[in-house]
Amino acid sequence: MTTQPLVALDLGSTKVACAIGMPHEHASGFELVGTSLVPYPALAETWPGDLLMVSRTIEQALEATGVSGDFHRALVALSHPALVSERVRVAVTLGDEPVPVRAHDVARLQSAALNQVLGIDREPLLMEQLGCSGNGFEGARDPRGLTATRLAGTFHLVTMPMALRRAVVQAVESAGLEIARLSSTLPAALAGAADDRMLTQRVLVIDVGGVSTELGLFVEGLLQRSGVVPWGGVTLASTLARKDHMTMEQALTVSLEGTACRKPLVRALVMDQWRAIEAAVGTLLSGEVKPDAAVVTGRGGLIDGFAEWVEHATGIPTSLGRSERLSRIADLSRQVGLTHAVGLLELATQTSRGPAARSPRLFNRLIDRTRTILTEYF
Repeated sequence: MTTQPLVALDLGSTKVACAIGMPHEHASGFELVGTSLVPYPALAETWPGDLLMVSRTIEQALEATGVSGDFHRALVALSHPALVSERVRVAVTLGDEPVPVRAHDVARLQSAALNQVLGIDREPLLMEQLGCSGNGFEGARDPRGLTATRLAGTFHLVTMPMALRRAVVQAVESAGLEIARLSSTLPAALAGAADDRMLTQRVLVIDVGGVSTELGLFVEGLLQRSGVVPWGGVTLASTLARKDHMTMEQALTVSLEGTACRKPLVRALVMDQWRAIEAAVGTLLSGEVKPDAAVVTGRGGLIDGFAEWVEHATGIPTSLGRSERLSRIADLSRQVGLTHAVGLLELATQTSRGPAARSPRLFNRLIDRTRTILTEYF
């Protein structure tokens, strides 16, 4: 059987990054066969805006990779200010006597977590199973095969508005692709930028996009806590253009100078907006053990002085995240911009990666909520 190429798309607020990999037939991993980074023809402070523009840019990104083929499915990552993170603990009964935990018991546990967290108008984007407990065991990441009468689990979930999901699906499908998996950019950022040592440590990831910045605390590769700050490179440039009376193109160029800019107004504005990141990091790490390392990802992380500021503000050794697979590309901005898409391929070709959790159907969620209300109040 011929191995089919994998297509990965990182849909940002300013560009579409595409990476195509050929999975190894008899082992984990892949060979990177093509990449592209295509900006949108126009910038917008809200994303996604013009879905037709996004769809056409996806088509251009696929063509720009130079890889010929009949592609049908894609791995997609996105970030958005409307993402919401929550940690939840749920439990299900297995029996009166200890019985082995089976795959469908874990699926029931996941469904219970989703039913507890999801609102009527939200869908899951990411679900991490942090640990399970039962009779005689605690914190097991994979409880299958262990025996218990009651199975409890702790999950970290990131949810998104249904309207956002519909818009992204529409844009990708209009480009002739089906979404194989839709995910947050945080795991892709870590997978693309981290070395083997980081996957065994506590790592803070700060992913700076155009209109939002995602923060994530990873412990041994699992996302433990996360948050979103409605701030990014385009937000900074827009504010700068408005206050310093310049065009958006000029503001984008000047904003990249960061704290090294000669204009006092620019330096003051940059530092003022970075304080929102500092406050969000403080909230994220509150009550947690200090991370061993911090990684700044996203092209917004290229603002001069940002990585150094993060290290000074947090006291955590900080580096700029970029994939080693892209080291042959001379342009640093392209290396950083393509890292998330490459990280999606890394995640997809890891044999240890489990199946993605699926959202319960809206009708079933309504029935479950109605049943809960009737049980608790009547």
